[in-house]
Amino acid sequence: MDNVEPIRTAYEAFAHGGDIDAVMAILAENVEWHAPQPLAPGIDPRGKEQVGKFFERIAAKWEDWALEVDDYVASGNRVCVIGSASGRIHGKHRSYGFVHVWTLQDGKCSRFDEYVDPDPEQIAI
Repeated sequence: MDNVEPIRTAYEAFAHGGDIDAVMAILAENVEWHAPQPLAPGIDPRGKEQVGKFFERIAAKWEDWALEVDDYVASGNRVCVIGSASGRIHGKHRSYGFVHVWTLQDGKCSRFDEYVDPDPEQIAI
């Protein structure tokens, strides 16, 4: 089975119509989800139900959110997605680069790790 195809299909549905169900469909019931604190403060979801709540919180914060995928890279049971996202939070434009690492077992995502490169304003001390 080509591990890239289900991931690509979910990204296309999510990026072009906000279809969170397409992402949820590729998750294992006991998925481990790791997102960095700047994007998901206080959230460390485990399992599909908690990941769904994670998406609800993200959707409530971001307006005019857009996703751009640059590349998919696969090796064994891992698929890396390289891209960028942008939108508005509290009326201010924000953007960041990302690498998403999906680990698949039996065609479902058992682990998701997100690595980001936020814009300088988001990390200013």
